[in-house]
Amino acid sequence: MRLDTEKALTSPLIIISGDESALRRLALDQILERLGMKHDDFDLESFEGDSDPVDWVASAGTSPFLADRRVVVVRHLLRCDPDRAKAAIKGLPETALLILLADDENGDEDKQKRLLSARKNWEKLVKDADGQLIDCKIQSGALKDMVRVEFALSEKRITDRALDILSEMCAGSASRALEEVPKLVAYVEPEKVVQESDVREVVMPSREWNVFKLVDSVVEGDVGESLRQLRILVGTPTKAEDAAFRNILPQLSRSLRTIWQARVCADAGVQPAKAPEEVRATFLNKPNLMTEHEFVRGKAIRAAKRINLTQITQMLRLVSDADAQLKGLLPNFTSMETLEQTVLQMAEVARPKVAVR
Repeated sequence: MRLDTEKALTSPLIIISGDESALRRLALDQILERLGMKHDDFDLESFEGDSDPVDWVASAGTSPFLADRRVVVVRHLLRCDPDRAKAAIKGLPETALLILLADDENGDEDKQKRLLSARKNWEKLVKDADGQLIDCKIQSGALKDMVRVEFALSEKRITDRALDILSEMCAGSASRALEEVPKLVAYVEPEKVVQESDVREVVMPSREWNVFKLVDSVVEGDVGESLRQLRILVGTPTKAEDAAFRNILPQLSRSLRTIWQARVCADAGVQPAKAPEEVRATFLNKPNLMTEHEFVRGKAIRAAKRINLTQITQMLRLVSDADAQLKGLLPNFTSMETLEQTVLQMAEVARPKVAVR
């Protein structure tokens, strides 16, 4: 796969951003290839984002020795406050090329929100400085095409059903899916076709996928599978509270809110993609059903066929109560018992009591 990086090279300042880490790496590799450079080249220097932006610019402004441009790459950019670099990045010479990479960072949901805000601020700062943005995201449906191409390079192919499962288990992330391809190729050798069973056996599912499996089993009233998925997400019971706040409760709330929007569309008798303005006006800003990954929208639409708005509202209240119980604001059990009780009560709410159109 090739990315359009030519326009970016017309500027001495580039930010490589977006959700797909594989595409960010590819963009950097293509830029260096276009310049005839390798990662250990004399005229290439790397910095970490928690270093001083003045040092980045000073290095980039040094006259190149054996190349046309002096290239500086800054990794883990989001560790640096954009305000620190506002004055420094202006006035780079034509021989300079400062490449800023908004690498992924670990952290809970609150930290990820702060990082997203920082990423947007960096993108704006670069644009205001007449720099170039390479936005590493994929269009809807492109993930599957990319994965098929990768398998073809290894003279393998993957069935449509296996590809659907791979996309879901990787939470719609092309980067994760592409990283699983070599494992699947080695696993099926000497066979030429990757089947659904191969994907389920080899691929390590994302936590987002496990949350959706939990929601699916709750909606279906499958108590045993609901508890199994919960225990997968928790990992060690002694860390149940940490897992609840870091991942489980926020993701459950997010999933139910996307299902709520899908149910609004179902009640209006429209597909989300073709929803009129009066229906779209009821959508949430975050999460917004139409801006979620394709697999998230599909999961939400399927789940919305099985529960109504009243049931979804009751489930959201149970998630909120669990949060309050774990914080000591309501009577509570141990952290693990609180989570288990919440899942059991949600499954009870989902059991059909009224007809759902």
